Parts: sequence; C-alpha cells; structure tokens
Amino acid sequence: MVRLADRVRGFAVAADARRHARVVQTVPLGPGSRLLVVEFGGRRLLIGQARGGLLRLDASEAEA
Repeated sequence: MVRLADRVRGFAVAADARRHARVVQTVPLGPGSRLLVVEFGGRRLLIGQARGGLLRLDASEAEA
C-alpha cells in the first residue's frame, strides 16, 4: 500500500502541514476500495483507495 506521505511529495506544502491531514468523508465502493475526501495543506483532495494503492483523483482549495 502506498502511504499518503509518499503521494504528496509533489505538493508545495510546508513540512508542518504534512502532519495535519483530516479525512472529511469516505464512500465505500466495494470490497477493498473506497473514495476519500481529505483536507491537507489547505486543500481538499479526492483520493481513490484500492488494494493496489492510492490515487489522487482531484484537488481543490479547502472550504473555510
């Protein structure tokens, strides 16, 4: 499984923000897969999780 920290290295995020990820919502899709909305570094990320790993599907600015 790919760790979230390994996936976010391409983001320009302060080192302290890497410790403050918050899962806002999860949607189960089936055995071993789900969608996650994660607030991280001032952004909201849509992450797909499956047995093969994680994939960032979309990103936007976090709501205030």
